[in-house]
Amino acid sequence: MFFQIILLIILLCALLLTWRRAWQRAIRYVEAIGWSVVWIAAGIAVFRPEVTTTVAHFFGVGRGVDLAIYASVVVLFFLVFHLHVAHDRLERQLSALVEQQALQELEAIVEQEKNLL
Repeated sequence: MFFQIILLIILLCALLLTWRRAWQRAIRYVEAIGWSVVWIAAGIAVFRPEVTTTVAHFFGVGRGVDLAIYASVVVLFFLVFHLHVAHDRLERQLSALVEQQALQELEAIVEQEKNLL
């Protein structure tokens, strides 16, 4: 029971942090709702583990913990893919900015050279 209480406190903190970040506009409200569903579902699974077994049987999985692990792996793969795409986009934007700045500096150097001649 002690472990459940600790986990519920952690999940409640995660829920509060999620909405704090949404109010700060660091994440969109749709994302905050999605994460809230995750935190609440995890809280239900911690407080009432038999619910996960019922849901697992509905999906044809033997145990609730197996379903939780399968779902976690799929979600983690999705998040890694999302981070990869975001990282690639930021890398391209950074390359474009560096290229643009280098061209501006080159133009300034060429202009200085023309003025010296």
